[in-house]
Amino acid sequence: MPRDLLVLSTTAPSLVDFVNAGASVDPELRVRSLDGDAVVEVVDDHGTAHVSVQHPERVDNQEEVRRLAPWTTLRAPLWWTEAWAPWGAHGEVGVAIVRALAAEVDGELLVEDGS
Repeated sequence: MPRDLLVLSTTAPSLVDFVNAGASVDPELRVRSLDGDAVVEVVDDHGTAHVSVQHPERVDNQEEVRRLAPWTTLRAPLWWTEAWAPWGAHGEVGVAIVRALAAEVDGELLVEDGS
């Protein structure tokens, strides 16, 4: 089971933001899309995914935000971006990429890793 990551932001993360985040962590990695661009992954030369990121969704209901992400200081409307990183070294790179993505869009990040 991968680690779940959640980025909340007031602007929608773009593919360019995601590519910039990945390049800031490891410029040798590349991006591929799955399911008609519903999910974008950062992979190495062997095709091993370091992180998978779902297309951002806009959330307009503040009560939903409060219920699902009580830790956030952001208010609706906001963008909800889910990501998944494997355990181990590949996943650590993936978490670093999502941290960089959150910083790129001035967002907040929650890493659910069981700790």
